[in-house]
Amino acid sequence: MIPFVDLKAQYLSIKEEIDDAISMVVNNSSFIGGNIVSAFEKEFAEYIGTKHCIACANGTDSMEIILKALNIGAGDEVIVPANSWISTAEVVNNVGAEPVFVDVLEGQFNMNPDLIEHAITKQTKAIIPVHLYGMPANRTKIMALATKFNLFVIEDCAQSHGATIDGQKVGTFGHAASFSFYPGKNLGALGDGGACITKSLTLATKMKQYASLGAPVHNRYEHQTDGVNSRMDGMQGLFLSTKLKHLDEWTNERINVATKYNEAHTFPTRSSIGKDVYHVFYTLQENRDSYIEHMKKNGIQTGIHYPISLPELECFKEFRVECKHAKEFCSKCVSLPMFPYMTDDEIKATLESHKSFPHLEQ
Repeated sequence: MIPFVDLKAQYLSIKEEIDDAISMVVNNSSFIGGNIVSAFEKEFAEYIGTKHCIACANGTDSMEIILKALNIGAGDEVIVPANSWISTAEVVNNVGAEPVFVDVLEGQFNMNPDLIEHAITKQTKAIIPVHLYGMPANRTKIMALATKFNLFVIEDCAQSHGATIDGQKVGTFGHAASFSFYPGKNLGALGDGGACITKSLTLATKMKQYASLGAPVHNRYEHQTDGVNSRMDGMQGLFLSTKLKHLDEWTNERINVATKYNEAHTFPTRSSIGKDVYHVFYTLQENRDSYIEHMKKNGIQTGIHYPISLPELECFKEFRVECKHAKEFCSKCVSLPMFPYMTDDEIKATLESHKSFPHLEQ
């Protein structure tokens, strides 16, 4: 069976470094926060090209922390894409604000920037563009709208570690950005983890305080605001520091796999706005269930990202709007194996199985 993601192969490539890192954490009892996590925060901020990084428990927390630090809540509206992982919109609901869904670009599946202005009202406080599947969203148009209407931009970079636009990494265009280090991400932890980044010291201070149960850095017992307990443990911090050194190499491996896929077959056109880091490589199939079964019979594991568009989910029924392109994409999308160190034989087998499907589309 060719796996959808082979985390073991990635681990084996740096096994000695990871084993040393784990031993260091155990020997120093650096289990929660501390200097190890602080070191990762500094390294990740430098890698992305920003000033401040606040590590936290997971990517969902990181987005909620940003919203709270920006004082977004009841009575506010936040514009989100109709196609993304649920966290993008659910955190808006969690802080008491209203998610406003905008349809995606036909054939590319990032939020359509030409539809955003029509969704802006007097209650709109922020836009959350998602750099989906590793593809950068349209920075120019989104930032222009944010400036015009005085809105915050919160970049969802959960799937786009290392993606760039004109050489500048995503996550550095808006007021703040959220990252996830879920194990299957381009930069994944040993368990779970997340981070908020920003260039603003004021905002970074607020995010750190909210993530620390409302306590300031100088006194963890002096709780001044509401907050949550969202911390990264030392094991994840050191594991991520170790893997960060290899991220660019792994990104090139992903691009290499995608290049071989695209040279052998015509797949859906992806965004060309910036450097695509191929977190997900997808195909669109009208007969999706049959296609997945066909691939499985040939020993190829696939995934679906995502089967239901956000406005169609029951939890968002009061915010439901018609988003035609997102709905169509979610009914057809299938994700193919994509990971560093994928062998030529694995790529060949995946392509052969794909092209042998009787009702093949793209």
